[in-house]
Order: sequence, then C-alpha cells, then structure tokens
Amino acid sequence: MRKQILLLLGVMAGFTAFSQNPATTFTIANRNITLPCGTSCTSINAKIPHIKQTTGYVVTNPAYVPFAYTTPTGTEVSSIYVDDTWSPVISLPFPFCFYGNNFNSLLMGSNSAITFDVSRAGNSSGYSISSTTGAIPNTAYAPNMIFGPYHDIDPSDPSANKKIEWRIEGTAPTRRFIASYNDMPYFGSSCTTPRATHQMVLYEATGIVEVYIKDKPFCTSWNSGLAILGMQNQTRTSAIAASGKNATVWGTAAMDSCFRFIPSGSTSRLKSAQLVVNGTVVATADTSTFAAGVLDLNFPNVCPTADSTAYVIRATFGQCTDPAQDVVFTDTVFVKRTAAPTATIVKTDATCTTVGSITVNATGGTTPYEFSINGGTSYQSSNIFNNLAAGTYNVRVRTVGSACASVVQQTTITLTDNLTLNAGNGSTICLGQTFTPAVTSNATSYNWSPTAGVSNPAIANPVLSPTATTTYTVTAALGSCTKTGTVTVNVAPGATANAGADAIIIAGDTYTLQGSGSAGTYLWTPSVGLSATNILKPVATPQATTTYTLNVTTPLGCIAADDVTITVVPYCIKPMEAFTPNGDGINDRWLITNGNCLKSATAQVFNRYGAKVFESNDYKNTWDGTYKGNPLPDGTYYYVISFELINSKKVSLKGSVTILR
Repeated sequence: MRKQILLLLGVMAGFTAFSQNPATTFTIANRNITLPCGTSCTSINAKIPHIKQTTGYVVTNPAYVPFAYTTPTGTEVSSIYVDDTWSPVISLPFPFCFYGNNFNSLLMGSNSAITFDVSRAGNSSGYSISSTTGAIPNTAYAPNMIFGPYHDIDPSDPSANKKIEWRIEGTAPTRRFIASYNDMPYFGSSCTTPRATHQMVLYEATGIVEVYIKDKPFCTSWNSGLAILGMQNQTRTSAIAASGKNATVWGTAAMDSCFRFIPSGSTSRLKSAQLVVNGTVVATADTSTFAAGVLDLNFPNVCPTADSTAYVIRATFGQCTDPAQDVVFTDTVFVKRTAAPTATIVKTDATCTTVGSITVNATGGTTPYEFSINGGTSYQSSNIFNNLAAGTYNVRVRTVGSACASVVQQTTITLTDNLTLNAGNGSTICLGQTFTPAVTSNATSYNWSPTAGVSNPAIANPVLSPTATTTYTVTAALGSCTKTGTVTVNVAPGATANAGADAIIIAGDTYTLQGSGSAGTYLWTPSVGLSATNILKPVATPQATTTYTLNVTTPLGCIAADDVTITVVPYCIKPMEAFTPNGDGINDRWLITNGNCLKSATAQVFNRYGAKVFESNDYKNTWDGTYKGNPLPDGTYYYVISFELINSKKVSLKGSVTILR
C-alpha cells in the first residue's frame, strides 16, 4: 500500500542521557568499596562485553543509559521525513565491522533501520512485516541491515518533538555513530496517538551495536503492530534478533530498555584485563564467562595501602578492523579503607610515692571507643588508666567490640626517683670506741646490715660499735624507691697502758716507774718529781705520796691510761740514846723507830764487857732494859741493829743506849 508523505512540522526537542562506549560500560556492582576497619583486602569484580569476531552475535540487556535522543549539533536527516525511504549515503569517519565485513558508509531508513547497502540510497525501505514469514533472516529486507527497532512509523506525520538525527561522538578509536529517532508518529489513521523514541549506536573498533528504546508502544490497527529488533547479514542467511522480538507484537511506552549486539565469533579479541593504580599495573584479571557475550573480570585480594585508592580497570581488545591495533576501555572503582581510630597518649610518670597514669584520647574511626594498654589483650571503656607502675605499655583504641583497632603505640611510664641518700663518710676508730654516721636522706625508713654492733638498725644514724673493721650497708626506702649506701668503719687495735705496780718509798729515795704500753707517744702526769714525762720509765722522786698517770697515744690516735701510786713514807729509824724503864709509863721501852718505814728489825744489845744482854730478830720497840727478866743496872750499853725498810732496803746501825732509873 502506498503511504502518504507528510512534511515534518514538529518542533525538535531532546532528551539527554549519558553513557560510555560499551566496552567501558562496565557492569560493576560496587564502584565505591568501603573496607570495614580491620579488613585489608577485597575483590574487585566487573562485567564487560566479551568482544569476539563479527561472524556472529549475541544479544544482552545492559542497563538503560541512552545517549541524548536529540542534540543541537546532530545532523538532522530530513531526507527521510518521508514514509518508507532510505536516506542518502552517510559517510562514516571510521570503518565499522559488521558480519565479517568493514563498511565506511551507511543509510538510515525512515522506519528506524540502518543498512550498509548504500546502493539503496533514496529508494524505498519497505514497511511490511508478515506475521508468518516476516522473521529474519529474510530477503524481504535489505542486506546488512540493522532493525533498530524496525516498525512502520511515519516521519512525514507531524509530532511536537519529532527529530531524526545522526552524530559522531568520542575520539578515535572509541568513536560512536548515533542514529536517533525521537517522538516518531506511527503510520495509519487508526494509530495517530502512539509515539516512538529510540536510537541505534554503532561503536568504532568493536563492531558492537546498541539499540536504546525509550518509548515503543504497539498499535495493532496497522501492520498488525509487528516489529523486529535484530540484525541480518549480507546474504540475508544469518540473523540475530532479541528474544520475542522477531516479527512479533511487543513494546510499550516508557519501555526504557537497552539491547546490545555483541560480536560472538569464534575468536576473542581480548588482549588483557588489568587493574591499574597511578599508571602501574597491580593485577591481571581472572576471566570467565557465565553468560553469553559477557566477560566476568575478577581481581581477588586487592589490598590498598592508602586510605583511598582509585583502581582503574583497563580492558584491551584488538580492533575488529585491525586486530594488531588496540582499543582500550577503562572504568574506575574506588576502594576506601575505613580508618581505624588513632590514639593520642598523655602520661604521668611515677615517683617514689605516687603511681603513674595513662590517658588515651581517640579520634577517627567509629565511636564508641574502648581502650587497652596491653596491646589489645583486654579493653576497658574508660580512657584513663591509673595506678600504673613504671614500665612499657602497648596502647590501642578500637571501636567497641570490633577488630577496628589502632596500631599499637608504645609508651613508657618512667619512675622519677626522688629518693635522696648520702651515706656520708666512714671513719677509723680504735677498738672499743664507737662511731655515729652522718647519713642524710628524705627516706621514711632505714635498714642497716649487718646488725651486729648497731644500736638501732631502723634509724638513719645509729651508733656503730664494731669489734673489727666492718662495712655497713644502709638501705633507705621512700615509697616504692630504695637506695643503698655503705659506711666503712675501720677498727684499729686499741692502745694499752700499764703504769706498773704501786710502790712505797722512803722520803728522799727515788723510784723508777715501770710503765709499759703500745708504741706511740707517752705522757706522765703530774710531772712533779719525775725525771721525764715522755718515756715509759722515768725516775720518780716525789716528796709526798703521788699517783702518776701514764697516757699512751698510738699513731692512729688510740689512747689508753693507767695509774701508779708512789707512797712516800718518812724516814723512821731513830734509836733512843737513853730510856728510863722505871715503870712510870714514860720512856719505859727502848724505841728504835718513830714511824712505819720498817718491815723488820734485828736488835742486839751488849754491855760494856761485850756480853749480849738482849737480842730480838723481829724487834718491835718492846725491850724494857731487863736481861733474863732482871733489870739491868743503869749504865751505857752498846747495840747493833739491822733494819729492813718497807722499800726492802737494809740498814745497819751501831750505837750506845743508856739505862737510867
């Protein structure tokens, strides 16, 4: 049936959408991966068209992300605002691969079709679709034809936003030819309401064809509402059609669908699929195919080192027109690590009398926090740790109950030792002497060892009385701090002094003192009557009984002293020259001494004839002038006396004594 040709009077308007070349229209479930805190690695997965040779095709249904259906700069194909017509030849800036051949030009048809058979330029494009014999492949249609979707629309009818255009977008070798049909009226007086909007996109170097359908309601009042979505080859013996859309009734307003025709010949054109960071390849994909025409890329164990990393997925294919030349497509996945909390540490060091503390201040990560000072073995909700001894602590902070922990930070509680101790100097003492040390300290307790010879081992300055040279250790304590010091007390042998035995001398006699003692210096006191005071055995001539003290000082300063008493007895030998033994009690006895300077005396008395009239070997002033009990006659008698003085000196005297009555 002949169809009317109407001038296009509608006002063109556009719907703008954005997409990319199909090889970069990666299907990525998660383009922004956030690693939980504590998780270091992830997998990056993507799906891309599996581009092979153009000897065959598969159809997939990617997301509906059309290009703009109308643009201000697109080339409007007004030549096909005529019913059922092929356009003049449209030259392509790049060869397009289609069913094993490369084409540099094409025709657009007014019923939403493309053919690479440019010999049909300006000729009828047909419109009829048989419900029984109209399915492709079919010689009823043009060879090397894209049905996108092919149905009986009428660009000659008016429509408010009607526009058919083509344009080239992108840069080589990833350019695309976009043929858009916007707000297209349907043919037939009974189908005046429906409007169709769709586009065909041909991609350089890949041979991929996409068909985007925004609106395609069907109208069965004309041509039975049949439509075809597919492609057929030059000989019209091989074709590919979207499922259920090969000379069938289908479609709806707001269909919003995409159909991708991907070359599926025997040989893949994939050269590599890589993961790139800052221009450096960090991984090569594991590839697999679970659905026809779709290549699954898997990058396992992607372990970013930065907090946020942009991973570029780069797929490289051989161009369909020249497999030696590459066509590269990219997309980006961002991997962000959930930051662990960070810890700022404030510490208070310990002293002898106070303990230390650690305060952990956390930032970042996820609240609430909990805190550890043992490297994460245990945690507490408070960020303050008190009563800490000196030592090194491994600080961590984490989100409560999670593995999201900061790195271990070591901090050291040091002990500020404010205990002071000065044990002072030791000393040398003489045996028997004592020493009191001069310890200075701020300690609160003390302990001396050894304890022998220590008056009180629990005080700072006890009296030390060692019997031999001893090094004492004093331990001072202040809180948790202790210090030790030593005091050495050297014990020198003591001085000895012996002034000798006491002696008795007769007045006027001399006596050599018998002093003895340690080597050193000597001093006798008093000096009266001594021949010298600085020797051990001076000669003493005291006039009266005197006690002399010998002081001995050793070279080490040890001192000893001893006393000796020299008793001076007056000379007592004085025999009486006459006595009167008449019984009157006066001078009745012959006295030969008038003191006590004698030890003993032997007395003999003779008459003038030499006869012995008296004799005593221990005379005690007792002779009464008798001989054999009879008084001797008055007269002169002669005596011989032998004295032994109290100083053991012996004296003999001879003389006469007269008896008078």
